[in-house]
Amino acid sequence: MLLSLAIWVENLGFFAFLRSSSYVYPTILALHLCAISLFGAMIVVTDLRLLGLAFRRSSVAAVVDQLRTPKRIGFLFAATCGFLLFCSKAEEYYRNPYFRIKLLLFVLVFLHALVFRARVYNRPAELDGPSGTPPRAKLAAGLSLFLWISILCAGRAIGYFGPQPGVFMHFT
Repeated sequence: MLLSLAIWVENLGFFAFLRSSSYVYPTILALHLCAISLFGAMIVVTDLRLLGLAFRRSSVAAVVDQLRTPKRIGFLFAATCGFLLFCSKAEEYYRNPYFRIKLLLFVLVFLHALVFRARVYNRPAELDGPSGTPPRAKLAAGLSLFLWISILCAGRAIGYFGPQPGVFMHFT
């Protein structure tokens, strides 16, 4: 059923056009990578500040608050481009185990946000105490770095996976 849906989506006129275009598909891919770079940089800076490894002269609240908007813009742009790329080759991505790993990692990022948003990310002013950044904030930052780096690795691996000659692959 999911495979049928993937095939249907990628054969819609707009996504077939994206896939077959010599200019549009590579442009969207390049924009996706630029957006990932912007978003990724904001994540790294925020997490390194929470860990106390960078920007120690700036308060946690200043770093988190200043990067919140560019982080959201980067994520929205990366997600939009990623959605377009996925829809244009939905069957190929459906069959790719690294894409499935990437989706699982996104679920873990969502759970991470549910667990830490209220107590860490939405209260950055409370993280600048005299005893340093609380352990829960450092845990959130460490997990965030691990999950986002894992997503980047899985995303990069997607491009290297393809059908192997003589190997039958069955994903239904």
